[in-house]
Amino acid sequence: MSDSMAALRLHQVRTDDAPEVLQVDEVARPDPAPHQVLVEIRACGVCASDLHVAQGVTPHGPVLPQTLGHEAAGVIATVGDEVIDWQPGDRVAILMARPCHVCAVCTVGRHNLCPSLSVPGIDADGTMAGFALAEPAALVPIPPDVSFEQAAITTDAVATPYHALKRAGVGEGVTVAIHGLGGLGMHAILLAKLAGATVIGVDIDPVNLDRALDWGADEAVDASDGQPARRIRELTGGGADRALEFVGSARTVDQAVKSVAPGGRTTIVGLTNEQLATVPIARFVSQETELVGSFGSTPQDLGELFDLLEEQRLDLTRSVTATIRLEEVPEALHALETREGHPIRTVVTGLV
Repeated sequence: MSDSMAALRLHQVRTDDAPEVLQVDEVARPDPAPHQVLVEIRACGVCASDLHVAQGVTPHGPVLPQTLGHEAAGVIATVGDEVIDWQPGDRVAILMARPCHVCAVCTVGRHNLCPSLSVPGIDADGTMAGFALAEPAALVPIPPDVSFEQAAITTDAVATPYHALKRAGVGEGVTVAIHGLGGLGMHAILLAKLAGATVIGVDIDPVNLDRALDWGADEAVDASDGQPARRIRELTGGGADRALEFVGSARTVDQAVKSVAPGGRTTIVGLTNEQLATVPIARFVSQETELVGSFGSTPQDLGELFDLLEEQRLDLTRSVTATIRLEEVPEALHALETREGHPIRTVVTGLV
């Protein structure tokens, strides 16, 4: 095993005066501490969060250059002397975030809310590299028949909407409006249909709307007029039971809130610094409207998704739009930003 590896690193975030600087560097391969494992990365998803880091929208960590990437799966290469539950050769996915496991929220299973949460590729070096270090608690075994590509994207692109659907209370007989049909929204459609819900997909892009119907949505609503809630209320006779927002826009949140029936619940997943502005408080109260946030996922979520994949109840064969090499990541990020080709998930392979 070589002492060095390739890594896609951010050298400069985008500014008003200059584009971001991303390049493939040859760097030292890390060695695991006694309590760590070293994972040979076989696949790493390209996520909008990577784009946000490069754009300077998301904090990029304390030191540049920094390796990007947080949707990873691979094979354990070596283990530290104190690691007893994992062995070289084990196929694993790496959780997208690293909690402390000992604080009040971690001890009740809400690891995604840990105040010490660290996300690879954002708060520290990420997983778009030949190898990455991980704590044993950050690993989840991959079922034998699940590919590395599908396992990698499940850690975020699938687990995040899965967690949100659980937060929303989507299940058998529930009607749900899914606002924003990118990678997260499309997987929300798959998962909501699997749960027995009636699904309305909402977007401004005709390609996304057609794809939503192809992936199982019962209805598709064009939001290009800025008022999709009206059409949703018409279709449902008063509003959906649940709505999920995957865009990260105050205007979209407003429409999601207005698209639910009295007693309905809207779950916000998209991240934005915008201030909320929606229905009058009196209406909010009198209709017992619920508005909740949903962030990331938990180890339990990822384990449940791998069970669904192993049981062949969840099919992600159409989720990987393309596989690329490290040097092609800048182009993939540009495609995410412009929606060129309408990618669901692009996955980096051949990292070693």
